[in-house]
Amino acid sequence: AYTFKEKIEISRQLERLNVDVIELPEIQNGKTDILLVRTVSSFVKNSTLSVAVGMGANSLENALAALSAAARPRIRVELPVSPVGMEYFCHKKPPKMLEHIGDLVSTAKKTVADVEFCAVDATRAEPEFLQQAIQTAVAAGATGIAVCDSAAEMFPDDFAKFVADLMTKTDLPLSVSCDDKNGLACASAILAVREGAACVKTCVEGASV
Repeated sequence: AYTFKEKIEISRQLERLNVDVIELPEIQNGKTDILLVRTVSSFVKNSTLSVAVGMGANSLENALAALSAAARPRIRVELPVSPVGMEYFCHKKPPKMLEHIGDLVSTAKKTVADVEFCAVDATRAEPEFLQQAIQTAVAAGATGIAVCDSAAEMFPDDFAKFVADLMTKTDLPLSVSCDDKNGLACASAILAVREGAACVKTCVEGASV
């Protein structure tokens, strides 16, 4: 794991590289993580600074507090949409998950204009439910959508078709995140961009691209 200072230096380098968005994980340790985001906010002025919310009871409240000084803040609502993910990680049935998505996005939107909904494990979701989840987020005020091939479920061609189909159903910018368990994450991401994906989520020293 990176130290506090290393995380700050990585953020500095990403800002210098003019990346579009610097994403930080959900806040786990209130004092330390909030201090980190506020410190990063002091020098990240051009890149959007995004903090994840979704699992913890106080995650949205902590993220909003941490981003209070950010020049370009974004709340990233990350929630699983596959049957196994909803049950195992959130202990929620589909109707309750839709309510949770709507509540988080609409509440975040009251404070932060930029709210992205990330459909975790989207490639293993029931297609109808995935569409309902996206529609719920859009209706609640989401300004962007991301779909994640969290289990490296699809080959690149199939993922590109998956993304192309979703893009016909929303006017919002669509981002992608691909796990590299099958060694094909880069190919999947590139083909998704060819189909019109607006952004590829990458990571520093991780298994996704």
